[in-house]
Amino acid sequence: MAAVDRRAEEDKTRLTRRSFTGLLLAGGVTSLAGCVDRQSPEGFAMETAPSRQLDFPIESYRLMYAGVKERSYWVPPVPYRWMNPDYLRQIVHDPTVEPKGTIVIDEQSHYLYLILGDRKALRYGIAFGSDYRRWPGRCDVRRRERWPAWYRPGPTTREDGSLTGRNHGQQPGLRSPYGSRAMYIYRGRTDTKLVIHGTAHWYVIGGPAPQGSIVMLNQDVMDLYHRTHTGTPVVIVSTPYPEKV
Repeated sequence: MAAVDRRAEEDKTRLTRRSFTGLLLAGGVTSLAGCVDRQSPEGFAMETAPSRQLDFPIESYRLMYAGVKERSYWVPPVPYRWMNPDYLRQIVHDPTVEPKGTIVIDEQSHYLYLILGDRKALRYGIAFGSDYRRWPGRCDVRRRERWPAWYRPGPTTREDGSLTGRNHGQQPGLRSPYGSRAMYIYRGRTDTKLVIHGTAHWYVIGGPAPQGSIVMLNQDVMDLYHRTHTGTPVVIVSTPYPEKV
C-alpha cells in the first residue's frame, strides 16, 4: 500500500514539473513574440495571421511590395523599408462606423480605409489632391479601369474619359499618371473628377498630390481594385480619425 502511495506521489511530482516547464516555455514564446518588431516581415506576418480568412489574404511586406508582371507591363518593387511604416498596407482597428465594403478616405492623415467588418479595416497610405473640398461626404465608384490611359482634362474629352479630338494624354503603362489601376468617383450621376489611381513614385505617399488625385502605390491600388467593385461606396472625411475608438 505504501509503495502504491509513493508511486502516485512521484507521478504527481512529474506532472507538476511538466506543467511548470510547459508554462515557462509558453511564457518564453509570448515574451519573444512581444519583442518582434511589428513592422518587420516576421512581425507583420504574425500580426496578420488571422487575415488568411480574407478572399485576398495579406502577405509579408517582402511579397506584398515585390515586382509584378501583368500583361506586357512590369510594376517595379517598392523599397518599403525606406517608407514611413504607417503608410504601408496593414490591418488596423476600424476607426469608422461605416458598413463593410466601404472605402473611407481620411484626407488629413493620408489614409484610405477599406472596411472589412468585425471592427477591422485594411488601411493604405495615400497622397491626396486638394480638390476634395468640393466633394466631401458620400460618393461611389462608378467606373474602373485596368492600366488606364490618361487624358488631359478639358473640352477634348467626353464624360467617360474617351477622346473627342486629338490625343493630348498618355497611353497605358507606368508613364501614365494613373499607373496600374484607376477608379473614378461620382456623386449620383455627377463626375467629381476625383480618381483613385496608382503610381510608381513611392516617395509621394503621405504627401500632396495633383488636384483631384487620390494616389496609391501600384501594388496597393491593384489590391484595392480586387477587393472592390463598381458601386463601392466612398466616404471622404477631412477630420482625422483617432487611432482607436
